[in-house]
Amino acid sequence: MITLREEECVKGKKPGERTVKELIDYGFFLLDKPAGPTSHEASALCRKLVHAKKSGHSGTLDYDVSGVLPVMFNHACKISRFLSLHDKEYVCVMKTSEEHSFKEIDEALENLRGEIYQTPPLASAVAKRLRTRTVHSLELLEVDGKYSLFKARVQHGTYIRTICTHAGEILGDGAQMAELRRTAAGGFTEKNCSTLQDLSDAYWLFEERGDQSALRKLVHPVEEALDLPKIVVSDGALKPVSTGANLAAPGVLALDESVKKNGFAQVLSGKGELCCIAKSFFDADEIAGKQHGIVADVERVVHAFQND
Repeated sequence: MITLREEECVKGKKPGERTVKELIDYGFFLLDKPAGPTSHEASALCRKLVHAKKSGHSGTLDYDVSGVLPVMFNHACKISRFLSLHDKEYVCVMKTSEEHSFKEIDEALENLRGEIYQTPPLASAVAKRLRTRTVHSLELLEVDGKYSLFKARVQHGTYIRTICTHAGEILGDGAQMAELRRTAAGGFTEKNCSTLQDLSDAYWLFEERGDQSALRKLVHPVEEALDLPKIVVSDGALKPVSTGANLAAPGVLALDESVKKNGFAQVLSGKGELCCIAKSFFDADEIAGKQHGIVADVERVVHAFQND
């Protein structure tokens, strides 16, 4: 990180020092979504369990798909679209119409690695337009009769259901997705996730016994959800950027070397609280050399500091 100057910062509080109410206001939960409820329904259940006013999720899973589903509460909902841009990882069971050898299935999948064309399936909620997506890896693990098990790492917005359909067309006799589990999303893996029951139990312990420990392990500060480059700003810059003003050079205290022109960055207070997401007008070294002028455009305010 490039430090431009040191300055005492007193506004706000460190994310780890938030009360439980503040944690939920600016927090997220990593749900191991079960097959059955839709992503919207699962998100709503989480919201009710912790008595949040709002909830949102990153990366929709169909009702019959299980796995990693980041659920944001209240103000943390504002970062959802920045999490959805991550690659996703899945484990899938595909059922073919006829039995095929491991080699035949693998050769069919070979045609679906790399950059591919896809049209979202009819069941999806997005526009049914042809688009390109990148399949980074597609590894066949096992073939048992008509069932094939494979794992995939794909660009966001890639439909595994469609990959199965296309594999069946290549094989010549059809195939369909039989079961799917997302093992990584938003930069998190299934090892980081917990169940709805875990969340319910943790909130009960907090509400009935005053024990915050379990809940604090499950609801994470919004700052932990983002891996965008960081820009740390002075107390004096917090109110302007909180109200949507663009970030000026004099307000920057420090920034990561990885800040890039036209790239997104997270703007933090001196105490490490996420204020907003901004798009940088310059690379890090250019910002470091500026004494005045606007250096970043505020895209999404997360924490309004005007009353702090």
